[in-house]
Amino acid sequence: MENSRLDDTKLLAIIGLLVSVLIVVSVLFGLAYFYDVKHNSGVDAGSCYSRSKHPSL
Repeated sequence: MENSRLDDTKLLAIIGLLVSVLIVVSVLFGLAYFYDVKHNSGVDAGSCYSRSKHPSL
């Protein structure tokens, strides 16, 4: 009977560890996402190209 109780304790510890890791990863992802949204520089991809005409070959 004692062996079953030890297994339940280990199972609860693993579940608690996985839940805490999920919470930490979610919070870090949220912080990174909102930091990126807040500091969006608004760079237009089309402005990276040269507007001068190249001679055709």
